[in-house]
Amino acid sequence: MDGGSATSALARAAARRATRERTVWLVGSAAMLLVPWLMFALPGPLSPLFYLTIMVWAVGWFVYGVATHRPTPIWPWWLIAAGLVARFCGLIVAELDPEVLLVPGFPLTLALAIRLVSFPLLVAGLVGIVKRSGSYRSQRIVDGLAVTYGIGMIGWLLVLAPYLRKQTGDDQAIAFVFVIGDITLLTMAVILLVVGIRHTAHALTGLAALLLVAGDLLWGVDGAHPSGGVPTAGPGVVVLTGYLFLAIAAGHRSVAVRRQDGDGDQPAGRAKIGLFGIATLAYPGFVAVAAVDHRPIDPLIDVAYPAAMTTGFCFYLAIRSAGLAREAYRREQEQAAQAAALGAALAEQQALQGQLTYRALHDPLTGLPNRSKLTDTLDRMLADARDPEQAGQRYGLLLLDLDGFKDVNDSHGHPVGDELLIQVAARFTAAVPPGALLARLGGDEFAVLLTETDDEQVSAIGRRLTEALRGPFRVAAHDLYLTTSLGLYVGAGPATPSDVLRNADLALYAAKGAGKNQMVAYRPDLRTAHLEQVELLAGLRRAVAMGEFVLEYQPVVDLVTERISSVEALLRWDAPGADRVSPADFVPIAEESGLIVPIGAWVLGQACVDATDWYARFGISVAVNVATAQLHDPEFVTTVLGALRFSGLPPQALVLEITESTMIAATAAETETVVARLQQLRGRGIRIAIDDFGTGYSSLSYLRRLPVDILKIDRAFSMEGPEGADSEDTALTKAILQLSHSLGLSTVAEGVETSERADVLRELRCDRAQGFLYSKPVNARALDALLAEETNSLSSR
Repeated sequence: MDGGSATSALARAAARRATRERTVWLVGSAAMLLVPWLMFALPGPLSPLFYLTIMVWAVGWFVYGVATHRPTPIWPWWLIAAGLVARFCGLIVAELDPEVLLVPGFPLTLALAIRLVSFPLLVAGLVGIVKRSGSYRSQRIVDGLAVTYGIGMIGWLLVLAPYLRKQTGDDQAIAFVFVIGDITLLTMAVILLVVGIRHTAHALTGLAALLLVAGDLLWGVDGAHPSGGVPTAGPGVVVLTGYLFLAIAAGHRSVAVRRQDGDGDQPAGRAKIGLFGIATLAYPGFVAVAAVDHRPIDPLIDVAYPAAMTTGFCFYLAIRSAGLAREAYRREQEQAAQAAALGAALAEQQALQGQLTYRALHDPLTGLPNRSKLTDTLDRMLADARDPEQAGQRYGLLLLDLDGFKDVNDSHGHPVGDELLIQVAARFTAAVPPGALLARLGGDEFAVLLTETDDEQVSAIGRRLTEALRGPFRVAAHDLYLTTSLGLYVGAGPATPSDVLRNADLALYAAKGAGKNQMVAYRPDLRTAHLEQVELLAGLRRAVAMGEFVLEYQPVVDLVTERISSVEALLRWDAPGADRVSPADFVPIAEESGLIVPIGAWVLGQACVDATDWYARFGISVAVNVATAQLHDPEFVTTVLGALRFSGLPPQALVLEITESTMIAATAAETETVVARLQQLRGRGIRIAIDDFGTGYSSLSYLRRLPVDILKIDRAFSMEGPEGADSEDTALTKAILQLSHSLGLSTVAEGVETSERADVLRELRCDRAQGFLYSKPVNARALDALLAEETNSLSSR
């Protein structure tokens, strides 16, 4: 059974249990309420015994219900139980000996004294229940007292006053005390019923208290009018019914429900208004009846008590009016406070909305408009350009990319980079004309949007922005220098923001490709070249997936023995249905897109597989070119060692060729990482060569730091010059060779195409050479045949 089914089964079982408990409670309650009325049918002598027996049973059930349900707090219910026991004990004493006096000489019997004790116990218990029910509020108490006044005046007129007139002296005083007790009990019952009902148990408790008071009133009627038609058992039935109501209340499960705070004082409903109306008519009715009956006026019974009750009711009216006035004032103040709070919230919301709008459209670092702001402004400007009245109006967009900003972040940290961007933004702001929109697009990219401009003005602003960066930036005790690459676009007429941004971005891409600190204006051919590059990139991705690459190998010849000592693996791409794509066309795109890493891994693995047999048969090694992105790949060492392990090629048979640009473009931290990786590979026996040596800017400074074994002299120094061995290139070649020999490095001259140049290199003590003089790049099968032919030729000598 899953969790949902188990939960449903538990819920159904709980519902069945609740229904069963409710049914048992209803049937039992109905049965208990029928029992008192049997007193009418039983013989007189048995009636008191039956009455007392039912009372004992009701009190016992009440105690059992309280002990079972454990209401919180429980003390009010125990006080009520004690009050019921006190009333019961008073009846027992009255049945045994009703004449026993509590104090000799004073007409207060022991039975009446015990009954008097029940009043404070019952009232205290009801007070606790009222407080627990959430009805203990001053306004509700006042309303309950008003209703008590009305009921009390009616009871006084019909029952209590006639009863008290029959009493004299001390008896009247004792009767008056009982009246006060009943009125107090009536007050708490009314408060609980009229203004405080929260649960069934509370309603039954209030009704039970009313029945106890009603029983006392009926005893008063019986005492005042013996022939009034009320059966002798009538008061007992009512009181017994009150006992049973309390037993039923204690047995109901709502007795244990925790307090629920009620709402604030509510306006009086129709029922309350009706009760208040009856209360206001009670005393006038009493006076009218007294006048019609021509009864003698008793100062205490007919004047003092009604006057006190009426004064209390007037006091109630004053309190109620003051309370309503306070409530109205409080609500007015609350509404005023709510209105003020609402106004403040609206103002705060508007301010927050303004802040959010500003933040959404501005760069948080520099405060300049961001890309969204630029796009929105450009969109509105282009929409205005569609207006016939503004036909021919030209606009311009400049995109700027800071040269060398990444090096600042890597070398000095991002806080310095952020401060540098703030200073750059300040200089750019001073350089752009009023009305131009200067925006930071993100990172180190900025843009300037111009309206009503032309090519000359856009170019002039571009030069001003370039000049703005010419001086040093003083940041964190460092003098930093920056340049910028700019792409310019000037347009007119209808266009979309994406078109304008794309054209300016193409110009910026061309400027970055032309070198640092360059400015290029958009030309249609830039888009054509871009589309070609996009198409070429898509072809490259297909080539990686479909395995369209092949390797060719160019021999490297020992200039002393004139034998092939090694080969260089060269990547070729034979696209299906097209001519072979030149490496000069696709390698830069592969490096820019990151595809050079998986392509380089394939080249390395395939070259090792091909060279394994050549090394075993002919003792030659293989050289593989490694791109900058590969050296920065954390998995590069693992990739190289995995290729050797898979192919079985010994480490000493592999040469990794890196370019000088690898070190020039790297930061100090990146250089240390690359050097550590090369040293790790060199420690395994793999040799490292610097390719195209002599064309870079800092090769000499890195030779002592890099784990290098071989220098490959660029073809620019190996090709024959106009004056043979005396040419300037020959002198440079000689200097490079002397430097290499002094450092203990092996040398390879590239691009050797004539025997004369080979002779010069041999005289300059160059170790090896490669070029068309010896062989063009050939596939693996052709190289295998070439190596076999060379071996056979040497064997036949």
